[in-house]
Order: sequence, then C-alpha cells, then structure tokens
Amino acid sequence: MSTPTIAPLRYRWWTLERGDVDATIAQVGFNLAQLVIPAFLLISAGIPLEFSVSRLLPGYALGFLIGSLGLCFLAVRLAYRENRSDVTAHVYGNNVPAIIAYTLSIMLPVYVQTRDPLQAWRVGAAAVIWTGIIKLAASPFAGYIRKQIPPAAAMTVFGSAMYSYLALVLLQRIFDQPVVGLIALAIILTSVVGIPITRFRIPPFLAAWLVPLAVGAAIGYVTPAWRGLHPSLPLVSSLEPLRALGTAIPYLSVIAPMSIYHVLQDIAAVTGSSAAGDDYDVRAVLFWDGLGTLICGLAGSAVAPVVYALHPPYKHMGARAGFAFWTPAVLLLIVASGLALFFAQLFPWAILSAMIAYVTIGVGLATLRRVESRYSAAVLLGLVLPAGAVVSASVTAALPALGLSLANPVTQAALNRSIYWASVQGLGNGFLFLVLVVAAVTTELIDRNFTRAGIWCLIAATFSWFGLMHSAVMRWAAQPQYACGWLCAAFIVYTARWWCG
Repeated sequence: MSTPTIAPLRYRWWTLERGDVDATIAQVGFNLAQLVIPAFLLISAGIPLEFSVSRLLPGYALGFLIGSLGLCFLAVRLAYRENRSDVTAHVYGNNVPAIIAYTLSIMLPVYVQTRDPLQAWRVGAAAVIWTGIIKLAASPFAGYIRKQIPPAAAMTVFGSAMYSYLALVLLQRIFDQPVVGLIALAIILTSVVGIPITRFRIPPFLAAWLVPLAVGAAIGYVTPAWRGLHPSLPLVSSLEPLRALGTAIPYLSVIAPMSIYHVLQDIAAVTGSSAAGDDYDVRAVLFWDGLGTLICGLAGSAVAPVVYALHPPYKHMGARAGFAFWTPAVLLLIVASGLALFFAQLFPWAILSAMIAYVTIGVGLATLRRVESRYSAAVLLGLVLPAGAVVSASVTAALPALGLSLANPVTQAALNRSIYWASVQGLGNGFLFLVLVVAAVTTELIDRNFTRAGIWCLIAATFSWFGLMHSAVMRWAAQPQYACGWLCAAFIVYTARWWCG
C-alpha cells in the first residue's frame, strides 16, 4: 500500500484577509500613536514638535521595516518547514516604556544640561544603537538566558514595565479632556471584554480612535493643521548618533536594564507563540529584533522597537504573516511622505492614553495568568517597585517647565524634605533590574533555592557598584552603600537554610 503524498504548501503570506486587515490596522495605529510620545514629552521642556518629528521619528520606519520583514521571513520559513498555512508572525512595534525612559531619563537631562536639542537627539539615538548592540550580543545566548531566569521573575519584569510603569506614567492623561478620554476608554473597555463593535465587527482600534477623534474635533479639542506633503528619506543622514556612543555610556544605567527587559519580552513572546502552536527559534527572533533596533538608532531614531507578547490573541483573530509585511510598508509610506507631523496631531493624549490602558490591561492579565499562584508574592512586590521610577520621571519632566534644575542644591534639598528624593531615585534608577532581582530572589526563596537566591543578591551588588541599579549614571563605585546592602542580603538569604528550618 503506497503512502499518501502531502500536497506542497502554498502559503500566501502577502494576502490581506480579514485577520491580517484587523492586525494591520491595529499595528499601524498603535505604532503611529506611540511614535509621537517622545515629541509630546519634550514640548514642555522647550523642544519644538517640528524638531522632534523630523529628527526622532524617521529612522524608526526604516528599522521597523527591516525587523518586521525578518519576522515575516521567519513565519514563512516555519510555515513551509511544517507544511502549515496557519502560522502567525510575531508582532513587532515600538516600546513605550523604553520611549518614556530614554526621553525623560536621557534626552531630557542632556537637553537641560546643554540646552542643545541636537545633542539630546544624538545621545537618544545612540541609546537606541546601544540597545540594538545588547540585543544582538544576547541573541546567541537567548536559550541559556531563558533557562537561568525564573519564568515568574521574567513575567514580573514584563508586567511591571508595561502594567505598572507605563500605566502610572500615562494613564492620567485620559483626563486631559474628560469627555473625549472617557468615550475612548468606554470603547476600549467594551472591546476588551470581547463585545464586537457593531454587527460588522469594526476593528476596535478604529472605533476607539475615530469616534473620540470626531467628538474632539467637534468640541475644538482636536484641531489638526494640514501642512502639505513633505517627502523625505526614512532616516537622518548623519553619523552623529554613532559618534555619540561614548557620550551615552554613562546612561547605560538606563539603557542596560531596558535592553534586558526587551530581551525578556522577546523570550516571553516566543514562549507564548510556542504555547499557541508556532514554535519559533528564540535566537532568530531576538536577532531580527536586535538588527531592527540597531538600524533604528543608526538611522537617527530615539525610539526602540521590541517584539510584543501578543502572538496568541493575534493568532486567535486570524492574523497570519501579511500584517508583518503591510504594517511597516504603510508606516514607511506615511513617514516618507512627510505625513508624520499631521498624524501626530490626530492622537491627542486623551485618546492615546485610553489606548495605553488597553495595552496595560492585556499585559496585566497575561502576567497573572502565566505565573503560578504560589509566586504571587514576587509578582505583587514587582508591580509596586516601579513607583519610584514613576515619581522620578514626573519630577524630572516637571522641573524644567517650572524653571528649576535638579543640579541646584536648593532644589534637591527641597525635594529631599518633601518627597525623600534620594530614596525615590534609589528606587527608580535601574528599576527594571531591581524588579528582576527582587522577583528572582523571592521566587528562588519560595522554591527554597537559597544558593541561587544569594547569587541574585550578588548580581544586584555588582550592578549597584557599577551604577546599573540605584544610580542615574554608570561609573565605578557608583552606589557603594547599596552594594554593601545587597552583599548583606546575599549572606542572609544564603544562610536562611539553617536558621529558617
């Protein structure tokens, strides 16, 4: 009896079926909406919107294109290797925690110190280059990293960055215009619980954007000004970001934790896709993300992309690989045509913050569902640790607008008296490493792995000494008191096996 032959697969990765249409609309919208966040954040410091849009954003379109096409290629290769037509590509896009951190903790301090927007842009783009380098360096070891970091700790870092930090920094902006913001939030909440928007199943993103946008325009809250088409290349033709790599080294205290968080998010995304039936090589996914990020920085962008841990819901909606091709193509067209500034006006804070709420709800639910209940202590503690970073970011952004400087001893003394500024900075600087260490130590102690818990404390002591934790800049002997504290913590958790019974 002859063995039946399997017909060769015809995987139409370029098609725009309903699942890919919905995914493309959502991805283009979210990338556009979040892409303008650094421009908005820097306005209060005195950097014009036109400068930020022309300098910070174009290069992102090029790097996003390269990274997305790489992830699309991985999906097509997996489909042909397994002879399947239901493979979904990984979801790629800009990362809001990194946008906020690099804008408020790197670009803003550089601008306040130099009063030179060009220098702030150079260092911001250099930070993205460093992020790409770290991702590429980590990609061959992604499997090893995945095994060494407790899954509960990795998910806690993911949740704290998106659910706590992101929501607390931006969520209040829903009430910039309460009518518009609450309309957007109501639509978002309706779509979150799975109720289709009308019987025609309008993509939730369109409804949550266009309906409040129309209301905002009607009441005069949104007044976009058409400035015509201004075609340009999706990059800034300059070697200045590359030359600023050395200048950005002290800010590795911000860059390194954010880069490791990106690595962990990529790993979480691959873990989620494997559970959904698409088993990708985590090293290849991290490589394409790293390459896309590197190109973003080299092209002059201060916005770093990352692989979203949204593969299962995108697969559920029927998305395949087409959206990973069409999304960067549409975004590239918008940026190259000079429409980015016009579109930036169509995403006021009240609408954008409601969309951020949608993301944070999804991330929070994913964190709680994927972490075993016995590790709840690690998650709960990890979700409150970003409070210091939130307060620090708010104060750092507010002081220049008030004509005050953190370099002024009088200002620092007032902050220490009122909000314990030194403690806030110790909690906020490198907070993602802090979340990782605390969650890992807690997880290992729950599992009674006292030696591994002690090793994590030693890692924290090393990070503190070099300024990767608890310090605004990286340098030798940056935080000796914190390093000493973590060494004591290492002794306590290591010896706990004897005095805890």
